[in-house]
Amino acid sequence: MPKKARIREIELLRGLAFLAVALQHAIAHYAGLNEARMEDGVLMAILLLAAKFAVPVFIFITGMVLFYNYDGQLRYGSFLRKRFGDIVVPYILWSAVYFTENPGWSGDLLHRLETFASHLVTGKNSYHLWYIVMIVQFYALFPVLRCLMRACAKRIPFRWRAAALTGAGMLCLLLVYHLFRISGFMAEAEIPFLTPFFTAYADRNFLYFSFYFILGAAAGMAPDRWSYWLARGKAAYLAVFALLFGYYMYITVQGFATPDGVHFSFIGLSLLRPLIMVFLVSSIFVFYAWSKTWSESSGPIVHKAMNFLGRYSYGAYLAHALMLRQSYRVDARLFAGWNVTLRMLMSFLVCVVLSYAVTVALSYLPFGKWTAGVSSLRRKPRESVPAQGQPSVRNFDGS
Repeated sequence: MPKKARIREIELLRGLAFLAVALQHAIAHYAGLNEARMEDGVLMAILLLAAKFAVPVFIFITGMVLFYNYDGQLRYGSFLRKRFGDIVVPYILWSAVYFTENPGWSGDLLHRLETFASHLVTGKNSYHLWYIVMIVQFYALFPVLRCLMRACAKRIPFRWRAAALTGAGMLCLLLVYHLFRISGFMAEAEIPFLTPFFTAYADRNFLYFSFYFILGAAAGMAPDRWSYWLARGKAAYLAVFALLFGYYMYITVQGFATPDGVHFSFIGLSLLRPLIMVFLVSSIFVFYAWSKTWSESSGPIVHKAMNFLGRYSYGAYLAHALMLRQSYRVDARLFAGWNVTLRMLMSFLVCVVLSYAVTVALSYLPFGKWTAGVSSLRRKPRESVPAQGQPSVRNFDGS
């Protein structure tokens, strides 16, 4: 299969999504400080809403890249081996790092190993690792999802595909709308493995995030058509984004004032809510269109920066929770007494710099791909092209 053209905006979009994740986690820490005032809460709410696109965009990119690259014969075994080495192995190693960093784990060695294994499967070794558990489900089920998407593409006339995609979105909204009802039903059923998947760990169940992947898959199968709708629907998705941004700003800030004083809570912005999903879908369109415009108009230096942000984003994502803890120490020494919002932004910047620095450093080690998700060591030139072709657009893990 011939090498495909690069989708240049993907690298920038991936890098932006990582920055948005790090910003959200910095906000979560500083919003709980006693020194935070109402104006800090308002600014953090604006930044948090602007950064909510991160997870949906990561999932969208995964769907788009997989369906763009693997449109020919798929060898499931080699596909899984590659994903295991590029995604799962770094996840296991970083899970071990976070497990040893967490205080309070007591008991003998066997108990610790059992706890680690349980947290490894559920993504509980650190607050940000739930995403890896969720996205791995899409990789594992990719052949099935690929068959379903191809079957739909064959049976649905071209002029009805946008409507079919909208219908899939509505079904996903209904699924999220009935999340608690489904959870209650599964709790009563007590089905091994499946019940926790829909109750305690529903927030990492791929089904509730499936529309972002389906939208990405549709874009990857027909990138020209995706660009067409991106341009044609600009007024619509910008309007939806602006209206819902304003709505969520209003209800979020309104909830800050409580009988006990000012308390900053952003629980109303959690991902698994039907209306917030509409906002997040619109944000995919907004940030993709912006990334596409910027990547097309930028020079070579900016493109190198974009590629850098995207290339090392997976390792930076795995490392950033630990780096954020280090940024709090820098904050305590250098920025104590500053405005809380400024302190938050400084910790965010320190976290990003450290995360990328650690990832780049690890990538130059012989085993760098196992820890950083990408290797910066030069590869020996290949004499032949693999049957599936060498993907020209990389996934979240950098492959």
